[in-house]
Amino acid sequence: MIGVELSLRQADCPLSAASAAQDVAFVTPHWHYHRDQGRLELRMLVDASSRGALETGLETVRDHPSTVSFDLLAKQTATARARLTMGTTEAMGTVVDHDGYLTGPFRNVDGTERWSLGFDTEAAARGALSALERNTDDQCTVTRHEAVTPSDALEHVHADTVGRRLLEAQRHLTTTERKTIERALETGYYEVPRATTLSDLAESLEVSDAAVSKTLRRAESKLLSPSLERSEWR
Repeated sequence: MIGVELSLRQADCPLSAASAAQDVAFVTPHWHYHRDQGRLELRMLVDASSRGALETGLETVRDHPSTVSFDLLAKQTATARARLTMGTTEAMGTVVDHDGYLTGPFRNVDGTERWSLGFDTEAAARGALSALERNTDDQCTVTRHEAVTPSDALEHVHADTVGRRLLEAQRHLTTTERKTIERALETGYYEVPRATTLSDLAESLEVSDAAVSKTLRRAESKLLSPSLERSEWR
Protein backbone atom coordinates (compact mmCIF):
# COMPACT_ATOMS: atom_id res chain seq x y z
CA MET A 1 0.00 0.00 0.00
CA ILE A 2 1.12 3.55 -0.75
CA GLY A 3 0.10 6.09 1.89
CA VAL A 4 -0.42 9.71 0.87
CA GLU A 5 -1.44 12.68 2.97
CA LEU A 6 -2.60 15.91 1.35
CA SER A 7 -3.27 19.42 2.50
CA LEU A 8 -6.00 20.56 0.14
CA ARG A 9 -8.09 23.67 -0.47
CA GLN A 10 -11.11 22.54 -2.47
CA ALA A 11 -12.99 25.14 -4.46
CA ASP A 12 -16.14 22.99 -4.63
CA CYS A 13 -16.37 21.57 -1.08
CA PRO A 14 -19.04 22.82 1.38
CA LEU A 15 -16.79 22.21 4.40
CA SER A 16 -13.94 24.20 2.88
CA ALA A 17 -16.34 27.03 2.01
CA ALA A 18 -17.66 27.15 5.57
CA SER A 19 -14.31 26.96 7.40
CA ALA A 20 -12.76 29.54 5.06
CA ALA A 21 -15.51 32.05 5.77
CA GLN A 22 -16.11 31.38 9.48
CA ASP A 23 -14.10 30.43 12.56
CA VAL A 24 -15.41 26.89 12.45
CA ALA A 25 -13.64 23.53 12.10
CA PHE A 26 -14.84 20.10 10.97
CA VAL A 27 -13.71 16.55 11.70
CA THR A 28 -15.38 13.61 9.97
CA PRO A 29 -14.65 10.42 11.94
CA HIS A 30 -17.18 8.37 9.92
CA TRP A 31 -17.72 8.47 6.18
CA HIS A 32 -18.83 6.25 3.31
CA TYR A 33 -18.30 6.82 -0.40
CA HIS A 34 -21.14 5.58 -2.60
CA ARG A 35 -19.24 4.93 -5.82
CA ASP A 36 -22.34 3.99 -7.81
CA GLN A 37 -24.05 7.26 -6.85
CA GLY A 38 -20.96 9.44 -6.91
CA ARG A 39 -21.77 10.67 -3.40
CA LEU A 40 -19.91 10.92 -0.11
CA GLU A 41 -21.85 10.48 3.15
CA LEU A 42 -20.22 12.01 6.24
CA ARG A 43 -20.84 12.21 9.97
CA MET A 44 -19.31 15.50 11.08
CA LEU A 45 -18.15 16.90 14.39
CA VAL A 46 -18.19 20.70 14.29
CA ASP A 47 -16.39 23.11 16.61
CA ALA A 48 -16.74 26.90 16.33
CA SER A 49 -15.46 29.95 18.18
CA SER A 50 -18.99 31.08 19.01
CA ARG A 51 -22.64 30.19 18.61
CA GLY A 52 -22.92 32.74 15.78
CA ALA A 53 -19.95 31.27 13.90
CA LEU A 54 -21.44 27.79 14.30
CA GLU A 55 -24.83 28.83 12.96
CA THR A 56 -23.34 30.64 9.96
CA GLY A 57 -20.94 27.79 9.23
CA LEU A 58 -23.71 25.19 9.29
CA GLU A 59 -25.85 27.38 7.08
CA THR A 60 -23.00 27.64 4.55
CA VAL A 61 -22.72 23.85 4.44
CA ARG A 62 -26.48 23.37 4.18
CA ASP A 63 -26.88 25.85 1.30
CA HIS A 64 -23.78 24.87 -0.69
CA PRO A 65 -24.37 23.70 -4.31
CA SER A 66 -22.47 20.44 -3.66
CA THR A 67 -24.68 19.51 -0.69
CA VAL A 68 -27.23 16.81 -1.46
CA SER A 69 -28.67 16.49 2.05
CA PHE A 70 -27.86 17.87 5.49
CA ASP A 71 -29.18 16.72 8.88
CA LEU A 72 -28.30 18.39 12.17
CA LEU A 73 -28.09 15.59 14.74
CA ALA A 74 -27.07 17.54 17.85
CA LYS A 75 -26.03 21.05 18.81
CA GLN A 76 -24.77 22.62 22.02
CA THR A 77 -23.43 26.17 22.31
CA ALA A 78 -20.59 26.28 19.76
CA THR A 79 -20.36 22.57 18.88
CA ALA A 80 -22.52 20.31 16.76
CA ARG A 81 -22.84 16.88 15.19
CA ALA A 82 -24.33 16.50 11.73
CA ARG A 83 -24.79 14.17 8.76
CA LEU A 84 -23.87 15.43 5.32
CA THR A 85 -24.29 13.83 1.91
CA MET A 86 -22.45 15.65 -0.84
CA GLY A 87 -21.59 15.13 -4.48
CA THR A 88 -18.15 14.12 -5.66
CA THR A 89 -15.78 17.07 -5.67
CA GLU A 90 -13.29 17.44 -8.50
CA ALA A 91 -10.41 16.31 -6.30
CA MET A 92 -12.29 13.32 -4.91
CA GLY A 93 -13.29 12.30 -8.43
CA THR A 94 -9.62 12.37 -9.43
CA VAL A 95 -8.66 10.12 -6.51
CA VAL A 96 -11.48 7.66 -7.28
CA ASP A 97 -10.56 7.57 -10.98
CA HIS A 98 -7.10 6.36 -9.96
CA ASP A 99 -8.47 3.68 -7.61
CA GLY A 100 -7.52 5.63 -4.51
CA TYR A 101 -9.38 5.30 -1.22
CA LEU A 102 -9.72 7.17 2.05
CA THR A 103 -7.80 5.77 5.02
CA GLY A 104 -8.64 8.32 7.72
CA PRO A 105 -11.03 11.09 8.72
CA PHE A 106 -11.14 14.47 7.01
CA ARG A 107 -10.00 17.46 9.04
CA ASN A 108 -11.01 20.88 7.77
CA VAL A 109 -9.78 24.14 9.31
CA ASP A 110 -9.40 27.64 7.76
CA GLY A 111 -10.57 26.38 4.38
CA THR A 112 -7.87 23.71 4.23
CA GLU A 113 -8.68 20.01 4.40
CA ARG A 114 -6.32 17.22 5.36
CA TRP A 115 -6.78 13.93 3.53
CA SER A 116 -5.28 10.53 4.29
CA LEU A 117 -5.32 8.35 1.17
CA GLY A 118 -4.21 4.90 0.12
CA PHE A 119 -3.27 3.45 -3.26
CA ASP A 120 -2.45 -0.13 -4.15
CA THR A 121 0.51 0.79 -6.37
CA GLU A 122 3.04 3.57 -6.68
CA ALA A 123 1.96 4.14 -10.27
CA ALA A 124 -1.63 4.78 -9.17
CA ALA A 125 -0.50 7.19 -6.46
CA ARG A 126 1.73 9.15 -8.82
CA GLY A 127 -0.98 9.22 -11.46
CA ALA A 128 -3.51 10.65 -9.02
CA LEU A 129 -1.12 13.29 -7.70
CA SER A 130 -0.15 14.35 -11.21
CA ALA A 131 -3.82 14.60 -12.19
CA LEU A 132 -4.61 16.64 -9.09
CA GLU A 133 -1.89 19.13 -9.96
CA ARG A 134 -2.86 19.24 -13.63
CA ASN A 135 -6.63 18.98 -13.77
CA THR A 136 -8.13 20.70 -10.73
CA ASP A 137 -8.57 24.26 -9.54
CA ASP A 138 -7.67 23.20 -5.99
CA GLN A 139 -4.53 24.06 -4.05
CA CYS A 140 -2.86 20.77 -3.14
CA THR A 141 0.27 20.10 -1.07
CA VAL A 142 1.59 16.58 -0.45
CA THR A 143 2.69 16.23 3.17
CA ARG A 144 3.45 12.49 3.10
CA HIS A 145 4.03 9.98 0.30
CA GLU A 146 5.52 6.62 1.25
CA ALA A 147 5.06 2.88 1.08
CA VAL A 148 3.25 1.47 4.11
CA THR A 149 4.32 -2.00 5.20
CA PRO A 150 2.30 -4.23 7.55
CA SER A 151 4.69 -3.39 10.39
CA ASP A 152 4.26 0.33 9.69
CA ALA A 153 0.48 -0.05 9.82
CA LEU A 154 0.68 -1.87 13.15
CA GLU A 155 2.93 0.88 14.52
CA HIS A 156 0.24 3.43 13.66
CA VAL A 157 -2.38 1.27 15.40
CA HIS A 158 -0.10 1.00 18.44
CA ALA A 159 0.44 4.78 18.49
CA ASP A 160 -3.29 5.39 18.30
CA THR A 161 -3.88 2.95 21.17
CA VAL A 162 -1.23 4.62 23.31
CA GLY A 163 -2.69 8.04 22.55
CA ARG A 164 -6.17 7.00 23.63
CA ARG A 165 -4.83 5.42 26.82
CA LEU A 166 -2.83 8.56 27.60
CA LEU A 167 -5.89 10.79 27.16
CA GLU A 168 -7.84 8.51 29.47
CA ALA A 169 -5.01 8.66 32.03
CA GLN A 170 -5.04 12.46 31.90
CA ARG A 171 -8.75 12.44 32.70
CA HIS A 172 -8.01 10.43 35.85
CA LEU A 173 -5.49 12.91 37.26
CA THR A 174 -6.78 14.59 40.39
CA THR A 175 -6.87 18.38 40.54
CA THR A 176 -3.86 18.34 42.87
CA GLU A 177 -1.90 15.96 40.63
CA ARG A 178 -2.60 18.05 37.54
CA LYS A 179 -1.70 21.31 39.27
CA THR A 180 1.51 19.85 40.70
CA ILE A 181 2.83 18.33 37.49
CA GLU A 182 1.91 21.44 35.49
CA ARG A 183 3.81 23.61 37.98
CA ALA A 184 6.78 21.23 37.79
CA LEU A 185 6.86 21.55 34.02
CA GLU A 186 6.43 25.33 34.10
CA THR A 187 9.27 25.88 36.56
CA GLY A 188 11.75 23.52 34.86
CA TYR A 189 11.74 20.69 37.39
CA TYR A 190 12.05 18.13 34.57
CA GLU A 191 14.78 19.99 32.66
CA VAL A 192 18.37 18.71 32.59
CA PRO A 193 19.86 20.19 34.68
CA ARG A 194 16.84 21.06 36.77
CA ALA A 195 15.88 24.73 36.86
CA THR A 196 14.11 24.30 40.20
CA THR A 197 14.38 21.94 43.15
CA LEU A 198 11.79 19.80 44.89
CA SER A 199 11.93 22.17 47.84
CA ASP A 200 11.32 25.20 45.60
CA LEU A 201 8.40 23.41 44.00
CA ALA A 202 6.94 22.51 47.39
CA GLU A 203 7.33 26.10 48.61
CA SER A 204 5.54 27.51 45.54
CA LEU A 205 2.65 25.10 46.15
CA GLU A 206 2.69 25.70 49.91
CA VAL A 207 3.03 22.03 50.81
CA SER A 208 5.80 19.81 52.17
CA ASP A 209 8.59 18.26 50.12
CA ALA A 210 7.20 14.82 50.90
CA ALA A 211 3.71 15.78 49.70
CA VAL A 212 5.03 17.12 46.40
CA SER A 213 7.19 14.04 45.85
CA LYS A 214 4.28 11.69 46.53
CA THR A 215 1.90 13.63 44.27
CA LEU A 216 4.40 13.73 41.40
CA ARG A 217 5.02 9.97 41.66
CA ARG A 218 1.28 9.26 41.48
CA ALA A 219 0.82 11.55 38.47
CA GLU A 220 3.89 10.23 36.67
CA SER A 221 2.76 6.65 37.18
CA LYS A 222 -0.66 7.40 35.68
CA LEU A 223 0.84 9.15 32.64
CA LEU A 224 3.77 6.79 31.98
CA SER A 225 1.88 3.49 32.26
CA PRO A 226 -0.11 3.88 28.99
CA SER A 227 3.04 4.45 26.90
CA LEU A 228 4.79 1.39 28.35
CA GLU A 229 1.91 -1.08 28.26
CA ARG A 230 2.33 -3.86 25.73
CA SER A 231 -0.01 -3.40 22.77
CA GLU A 232 -2.51 -6.16 22.04
CA TRP A 233 -1.26 -5.99 18.42
CA ARG A 234 2.21 -7.24 19.42
